[in-house]
Amino acid sequence: MAGRPAVASLHPMRYDYQHFDWRELANRLAREERIDEVFRELMLALGGDVEEALERLDELSRRFRKDLGFDRQDFEQRLRDQKLISGKAGSRALTPKGERALRSGCLEAVFGKLKATGRGDHAVPKLGSRGDANGVLRPWQPGDESYDISYRESMLGALRGGRAQLEDGDLVVQERDRTTAAATVMLIDVSHSMTLYGEDRITPAKRVAMAFAELQQRRYPRDSLNILLFGDDVQEVTVKELPYISNGPFHTNTCEALRRAGEILSKKHQPNKRVVMITDGKPTALFTGPGRDGKRRLTINSSYGLDPEIVTATLRQGARFPRLKIDLSVFMVASDPYLERFVARLVEVSHGRAFRATLGDLGDQVLTRIFGKR
Repeated sequence: MAGRPAVASLHPMRYDYQHFDWRELANRLAREERIDEVFRELMLALGGDVEEALERLDELSRRFRKDLGFDRQDFEQRLRDQKLISGKAGSRALTPKGERALRSGCLEAVFGKLKATGRGDHAVPKLGSRGDANGVLRPWQPGDESYDISYRESMLGALRGGRAQLEDGDLVVQERDRTTAAATVMLIDVSHSMTLYGEDRITPAKRVAMAFAELQQRRYPRDSLNILLFGDDVQEVTVKELPYISNGPFHTNTCEALRRAGEILSKKHQPNKRVVMITDGKPTALFTGPGRDGKRRLTINSSYGLDPEIVTATLRQGARFPRLKIDLSVFMVASDPYLERFVARLVEVSHGRAFRATLGDLGDQVLTRIFGKR
């Protein structure tokens, strides 16, 4: 992205932040008789704990039995018949089919009817060349891949010209429909503030990650996706592990998250490389060292304002992205002046973009900015 980057959606009047409570959502869905969605939301909010989700469903069934005729035992049997859960009481868990169904439910909830809206295409700057062959032959040109050469047609052309050996002018290649290809690293903040004061920010982030992964697997199977959780340190998780992630008593080591993302993407071969970061707080942690024992030291500063050492080191990682040809998109799920001040500097040095998103519209924001056409 050339020139000075735009810091999008930082206008203070754009969004009104609202408290997001999965319990209120579950009650509303139950009243609307959307019990399948209730179970999905419970699984997301409770870290994939089937036992606890069924207990909460039992509570809801007692509260809404008169209106719904809803019975927890009947619903559990339905889940078993569909092979979505397995195990005896006390050790019930999602099956692989259940995990896929959960991702599909997130996709439907977040992205809606893609065909109806026309959304879901890559919004990427570079086209790849390894699409499907479309049956069109053309003369070979420098830069064409050897696997695209049609040797049969090339030899026939040489024979028609009375030559027993191929010459450069005889070579023809199969054209391919050009396709987009992207390598994505998704960074999810799992610091303690993601569930601070009873507000659940980790569940919407998890829902978006699962929907993103499901959409990519369906439409762009050649793309790559790495998911990194960042708190005091960074942990990579698989798509299969997404239902079970949660935040913890961690600080926000944005510097290490950006460093790891750059390290991963520098080894990828897709023409488009991007980092999608979902966070609710300023950077408060930084690795320094190593010390005499060879180990890194974790520096933490969660006090008021921005720590110059932590911010400078984090910006240094972001400043590497233009050289590495990495596109950075930051989605802020909290209204915090220090977070906004830091992110404004981060997207400036990285030539990236920043967006504020409420917990309710986070999925649509990611859809529009990453998969949608701008």
